[in-house]
Amino acid sequence: MKKTLLFLLFISLAVVIQSCKKDSSSITTTTTDAPGVTQAYIDGTLWAPDTLKTTITYNSSTKTKTLVFTGTKSQKQVIFSVALSSATNDNSFPLGTYKVGSTNNVAMSYYTQQKLANGTYGFVLVGTAQPSAGTVSITSIDTTNKTITGTFNFNATTVTYDANGQIVSTEVHLISSGSLSILPYTYTTN
Repeated sequence: MKKTLLFLLFISLAVVIQSCKKDSSSITTTTTDAPGVTQAYIDGTLWAPDTLKTTITYNSSTKTKTLVFTGTKSQKQVIFSVALSSATNDNSFPLGTYKVGSTNNVAMSYYTQQKLANGTYGFVLVGTAQPSAGTVSITSIDTTNKTITGTFNFNATTVTYDANGQIVSTEVHLISSGSLSILPYTYTTN
């Protein structure tokens, strides 16, 4: 009887200890924008470039200011630029949403790395954003620390024509949910 009672006590103690474990489903995580983080989805797959370059360049002869972003990872490259006329010569950039339109003020392109005819590898244009098919939004800029935050998205379209100028095929790649978070930039004048 003592052995049975001792065995039941041992089992009861094991059940109590087991029920005291922390429930892993109660853990809450919060995602925040980490400094310098840039990412987007390319055709539904997360792309987080490991090579980034962002510049703001002021051209004193034309009084234009151009923001250029280049991100590269895993043989994929995204480049976009926003040009402003009648700009001031300082390291700021106006907050706002800039859309690809009929003017050349916003350009957005998607490249992939391919083997070239000479045997080397290089980035080859896959597609560009057509009018009304892309936006860049600048939501914050810190001119003291030279960082920029914003979003971007576009459809990179390639149209193939035959010898008569007729469309043979159209290929579209979706670059969506792009984000720049406190991304460092350089400022130059020429």
